[in-house]
Amino acid sequence: MRLKERKLISGRQRAVGAVLIVLGLLVFAIGLFGWLAGDMQLPALSGLSDQVYAAREAAQSAGTKVTGAFDVNGEDSGVRVFYAQFEADGETGAISAQDFEQGETRKSLKGEGLQFPGTKDQMNLVVAEETPVTLDNGMTFTQSVKLRGAGTSKYGSLKLTVEGPGTLTVYAVSSLSDEARKLVLYNTRNGEEVSVAEAQPLQDGAVSALTFSIPEEGTFYLSSKGTIPIAPVSAIMNVAIVILLIGLTLIFNGVMLRVQRWERMKDLFCVEPVIVFFLLFVYYPVVDLVRISFTDMGILTTGKQEFIGFANYNWLFNQSGAKYFWESLRITATYMFWEVMITLVGGMLLALLFNRMTRAFNIFRTIVFMPKYIAVSTSAVVFMWILYSPASGGTGSQSDGILNYVLSLFGIQGPRWLLDANTALTGILFLTAWRVVGYAMMIYLSAMKGIPQDYYEAAAIDGADGVHRFRYITVPLLAPTTLFLFVTTFIASMKVFQSVDVMTGGGPGTATNVMVQWIYNLTFKDFRTARGAAVSVIFFLILLVCTVATMKYSNKSVNYDS
Repeated sequence: MRLKERKLISGRQRAVGAVLIVLGLLVFAIGLFGWLAGDMQLPALSGLSDQVYAAREAAQSAGTKVTGAFDVNGEDSGVRVFYAQFEADGETGAISAQDFEQGETRKSLKGEGLQFPGTKDQMNLVVAEETPVTLDNGMTFTQSVKLRGAGTSKYGSLKLTVEGPGTLTVYAVSSLSDEARKLVLYNTRNGEEVSVAEAQPLQDGAVSALTFSIPEEGTFYLSSKGTIPIAPVSAIMNVAIVILLIGLTLIFNGVMLRVQRWERMKDLFCVEPVIVFFLLFVYYPVVDLVRISFTDMGILTTGKQEFIGFANYNWLFNQSGAKYFWESLRITATYMFWEVMITLVGGMLLALLFNRMTRAFNIFRTIVFMPKYIAVSTSAVVFMWILYSPASGGTGSQSDGILNYVLSLFGIQGPRWLLDANTALTGILFLTAWRVVGYAMMIYLSAMKGIPQDYYEAAAIDGADGVHRFRYITVPLLAPTTLFLFVTTFIASMKVFQSVDVMTGGGPGTATNVMVQWIYNLTFKDFRTARGAAVSVIFFLILLVCTVATMKYSNKSVNYDS
């Protein structure tokens, strides 16, 4: 049958499929390159990726876009500078390699109005010359300052600041023995090239001057430039996974066009956008989360991330993180237990109470269910005023909130709900109960309406009272509904965040530091993104195991027959 269908596929459709496969392979290869160089940091591509990360850091510090160009020789493709001087609107300045000691230094090498800026990651290097070098101005040098290769040193090379137009004269040679290097003068204000010259390889120990025109006042950098633009590669590394998915989609469609009739392809095209959406925004973030947990990534990191193996997991289980992990897991489990109990017990009791088809009960059901539609953050702010008045500054009777004020009318001194570690979680559970019981009530009500009345009538004839009918008929037949509410409430309660973040922020101390709040604090307050990822992975596995265990237990214990 399949062979007959394939014979019905037109030659044009097969040709289109072949084109899509070839195009998809090209796109996939580009995306794979970006993913291996960026996310996976393949050592073989580190020469390119290091230049991208350096350019990103430099651009961020200078407030400009990522610019510059690669060179296949990496850092070795730089230049060696012997002497530089400038004349600008009456100003003069100079810098000489002979004024510095040989070797690496983290400090900037400074002259008169010029300097070689140095950073922790981009150290200047003063190197010795094999033979003395003579400049055409008569000066002799036995050492030079080696600038880093193209793409890595645009904002970490020769720097000068002038108050007007002028001329920069530089004596430099290519670091490569057989290839000239392009030197570009950049304006730091906008990152534009303002003057270009070419440094030749050293020949016969003599160096000629290179001249650069300075068009206006400002700060300028002189750096070597490669031939491959950095910006496109940086963009590819940023969106590599999107390019990968596009390539895979093109390949898949190309293959299917060659084996499926067009009528069947129409249905596939309708489904593909949803599949791509889930792959990109659901499954890939989970996979990338695992990758991040094995790196030293921080939320403020713009440079290269290093893979550090299981160091984050070692911190989580064997070092200082273990204490906070088990404490946070205990707090989360406590909160989960009480939310599940409130949802199941409170929802079922309210459903029994409001299981009347009168207008008054319809109004009451609406009132109880309404909190589910109110935003959690809004509800949390309201309950802060009920439990504690933030505007009062936490001192005096006015800080007790509305609830304690009402209690005081009856001579009861209420606790400081959100300020006391012993009652902070209870205060959050007040908000939880107000929000969840109405939803559970409506779910149980709809299930109760589906129970045949014949069961109750037969039980009443046999002499069963209301308690026995509830115990032996209602509760067993509501088991599937109870399971549904248990699983959904369990997952939602383990992931509680908004109410905790607004009302307590995990405090006081760590009294309400549930798992998601802790992950948030690690990532966005402590800037430990990788550690937050490691905690997220373990937390995900805990939820997965608990959910699977619950579903397997339900298959044996829950009766779905009505």
